[in-house]
Amino acid sequence: MGNLIRTQMYFPEDMLMELKSKAKQDHTTVSDIVRKAIKELFRGDKVEEWDKDPLWDMVGKSRSDEGDLSIHHDQYLYGEKK
Repeated sequence: MGNLIRTQMYFPEDMLMELKSKAKQDHTTVSDIVRKAIKELFRGDKVEEWDKDPLWDMVGKSRSDEGDLSIHHDQYLYGEKK
């Protein structure tokens, strides 16, 4: 496992108590349980293959003479505010 970075998470009290109990029972830490759960959650996801998603082929394909599309996109899509 690479370098670990400290973060802060919030759990409902009952969930935290269950996590601590499970960690003690399994002779491990709450952090390790959370890391394993997240790894299992992402198992099968191919995050590293996002660049192969056909949606990425659309990036950069369109052009506009308007220089403020990212700011005023609602105005261009829906017209003037009422």
